[in-house]
Amino acid sequence: MNIKAEDLVFGRWPEILSAAGMDSRFFNLKNGPCPFCGGSDRFRWAKKNGGCWVCNQCTEGRYASGFRMLMDHMGYRSFREAADHVRSYFGAGEHIQAIVREAREARGNEMSPDQAQRNLQRIMRFWDEGRSITRDDPVDRYLRRRVPGLDVEPCMLRYHPALEYWAPPEQEGGKPVSLGKHPAMLALALDVHGDPVQLHKTFLTPAGEKAAVPLAKKTDYGLGITSFAIRMMEPLGDTLGVSEGIETGLAAVMLRRIPVWPCLNGPAMAQFQLPEELKGQIRRLVIFADHDERKRAGVVDGVQKFRRPGSFYAEQLAQRVRKESVKVLVIKAASEGQDMANQWVAQCERSHNH
Repeated sequence: MNIKAEDLVFGRWPEILSAAGMDSRFFNLKNGPCPFCGGSDRFRWAKKNGGCWVCNQCTEGRYASGFRMLMDHMGYRSFREAADHVRSYFGAGEHIQAIVREAREARGNEMSPDQAQRNLQRIMRFWDEGRSITRDDPVDRYLRRRVPGLDVEPCMLRYHPALEYWAPPEQEGGKPVSLGKHPAMLALALDVHGDPVQLHKTFLTPAGEKAAVPLAKKTDYGLGITSFAIRMMEPLGDTLGVSEGIETGLAAVMLRRIPVWPCLNGPAMAQFQLPEELKGQIRRLVIFADHDERKRAGVVDGVQKFRRPGSFYAEQLAQRVRKESVKVLVIKAASEGQDMANQWVAQCERSHNH
């Protein structure tokens, strides 16, 4: 019998993760501190889909799988390592086969084609409600504040004049709460085939500052695709840049004068793929890595491991792309805790003072 790790974990993540050394208090279904980034109430474990977790910072307010938690906790670099961990935990024989049969009957948590179609319609409805960015609208003000001197007009970004903000329910099973309508920046992400699969929203004030909402930056319900990018600029030469954030990407454009595609987060950047039509054209990929502080990455053989997430995801991408005969340059912000946007602002301030 071919045993898939995905068939073993439904409803059993708390015991798997607790056995791996994670404190059982993280699975009490209440808001609390995140095991990875701290805080006071930004994390919650839920029973939906057989067990998943959400953190306003680490997962940008969206539910993530137990596999991601296991990888982050143990410092695993690939899904295969996490899957092997799960299989080793359960052992073999009739016991493990019974678990598989039970889980296959209980689950059904994969996104259906109908749900994906509804999510796509939602994404495109918001996108169609957006407008082109114009001088002095809230999005223009926001971008020029974050990236001083910005002199490019990015594609795939729009201004929404009044986007409703829905806060998640305070308790599992509750209803979302509306916190009013706000100006917003929309960013449409495309997969490797050029199809829309995700929408990123930055809620703003009319003055172009981040809105006073629990999470000013949110991604919408996607289509279950984990590799995507905001194609802000058309690649003209043989070089393309990628980044995590939108503002980071625009600052990288100003610093290096090359087209940059933001991937919205580290895991998506690590899985970035060049579209087929660019594989003969792009011969150098420049990865703009956030210079994150060291964070706990699990205990291995009794030793606490640490890693810098920005560098970790950048290196994952670099290793894979090099195997495709594409040259890679990784550029990291000079100071810990900063990204390219911080570096660009500092450069502008130095130039102004001189």
